[in-house]
Amino acid sequence: MKHFIIASILLFSTALFQAQTTLIPDTNFEQALIDLGLDNVLDGGVLTASISGVTDLYVDGQNISDLTGIDDFTALTVLFCNNNQLTSLGVAQNTALEFLQCADNQLTSLDVSQNTALEFLHCFYNQLTSINVTQNTALTRLDCRGNTLTSLDVSQNMALSDLSCDDNQLTSFNVTQNATLTSLICENNQLTSLDVAQNIALELFNCSNNGLTSLDVSQNTALAFLHCSFNQLTSLDVSQNTALTLFSCSSNQLTSLDITQNTTLYDLYCDDNQLTHLDVSQNAVLIHLYCNSNQLTCLNVANGNNINISGFSANGNPNLSCIEVDDILYSIINWTNIDAGSSFSTKCPNFCFHSIINENSLSRLSIYPNPSNTGLIQTNTDLNYSDIKIYSIEGKQINFTKTNNVIDISDNEKGVYLISIDGVVMRYVYQE
Repeated sequence: MKHFIIASILLFSTALFQAQTTLIPDTNFEQALIDLGLDNVLDGGVLTASISGVTDLYVDGQNISDLTGIDDFTALTVLFCNNNQLTSLGVAQNTALEFLQCADNQLTSLDVSQNTALEFLHCFYNQLTSINVTQNTALTRLDCRGNTLTSLDVSQNMALSDLSCDDNQLTSFNVTQNATLTSLICENNQLTSLDVAQNIALELFNCSNNGLTSLDVSQNTALAFLHCSFNQLTSLDVSQNTALTLFSCSSNQLTSLDITQNTTLYDLYCDDNQLTHLDVSQNAVLIHLYCNSNQLTCLNVANGNNINISGFSANGNPNLSCIEVDDILYSIINWTNIDAGSSFSTKCPNFCFHSIINENSLSRLSIYPNPSNTGLIQTNTDLNYSDIKIYSIEGKQINFTKTNNVIDISDNEKGVYLISIDGVVMRYVYQE
């Protein structure tokens, strides 16, 4: 009987010990807990009472391969376990989690369906093939770049403001429900179409290195940074994006580019396209211009701010003989990335118009009849024409008269003319 009582006490003590102790099989994890003052002996366990009330846990870069024991951190709201050797991570019991960073591991799956309070999720540079965030309706920031995702559903994450899903294998992607998005980075995927019309709060948008053939950013009027390089775009209208400061559209198939409305633009990268004309004379704060490897015959950089342009490249345009600038000597000294056949001038003979035809403006303005043999040009009355200029096809400005809504160029020779009204250039034929 005595032995039975002793054995019972030992069994009860062992059970009590186990109930009060959380197993930590990974020695690197336990050592991290010791370093944080949550444990004191490297013995494969930690007192549950020492960890159950912990709200923030930072164990980045500790060479941890197993986070077994994390379940008993029941009050945890912040978990940072980046840059370890984790192949799995179970956080189903950590229902109070608001911030989870598990980037730079070797995770092949991640279940956050029980973490409905989650606001920040950073799981980039793992080996995830899918991730389900449909239950994480409080999510405001998701960074899942550098995995092998082929699809991503964020339709339930209507509070999302920052989304980075670049460096994956996405072929489809829907952000039409995410009206609060301010940052969207989805470069280096396999997207062929993308609708951002509903993302009216978007300020940073990077969709480079995809297979996009068209892109409509007309509703994204808050855009400050637009990267859409290395796609298959043949046209792009940025006339509504007046807040743009950085615009990169390199390596597409653009034949024209109107940036006259982007007066806050600091950086323009439009190299490796098929542009024939480029005018940045209205972009008075520009500091970087890269338009090399196009088919330019006309380049106007006379914006009154040439001395502040620290990066300039226009080589690879063999038909560009003259570049219009503020100061010839300054350009010769500072801008050497031009073709051997190109030169600088303050008034190039191949006049470069400061506006390509803007389709949005054309809907508000028209001239007729066109062509005409009278030289009398009728205009509509939708706009107040405060600035009308007319040029010959060679770029020479001509004289005209205007009575009410009729422009008269009949005193000039018959031919093709370019009429600039409120920054919109239209071709007019005065024929026999």
